Amino acid sequence: MTEFTLQQILGASMSQVMTRSNEMGIQIVNNIAQDTLFEKLYGDSVRLQQVLAEFLSLSVSCTPPSGMVIIAASMTKNHLERLVPLVNLELRITHTGDGVPEDLVRQMFGSSVDATEEGISLLISRNLLKLMSGDVHYLREAAKSTFIISVELASVGSKKT
Repeated sequence: MTEFTLQQILGASMSQVMTRSNEMGIQIVNNIAQDTLFEKLYGDSVRLQQVLAEFLSLSVSCTPPSGMVIIAASMTKNHLERLVPLVNLELRITHTGDGVPEDLVRQMFGSSVDATEEGISLLISRNLLKLMSGDVHYLREAAKSTFIISVELASVGSKKT
């Protein structure tokens, strides 16, 4: 459990997929507001970075050449018994194309009999989010799909939104 900003973990996660996205001509767009990026948070930054990198990597893999991956976030603040300022963070990783194969999505939710290495990795990432009072959902739309990642963290700052 450490103090961190979303900018720090997102930057590290994005750097893990940058080579592959550049090779494929995939543009990664950061649509996160500056105040959200630099909000001081407290939690398991290593695990959160691992989870973000996993979903970013899969999004890049499932995006056609010259496609786009867009990262957005929203933050809602609450107080636990007026002592601990909590942040409900929602990250959306949207990618163009047909999306993640349906079998991998089933594996992520533990509803597939057969499990691949990639599917197990997605299931582990989902379980890590659950340990952080969060979860992941996958929304498939025409020509694009979105991982919706939610997690609860403590806020170090005293700003209210």
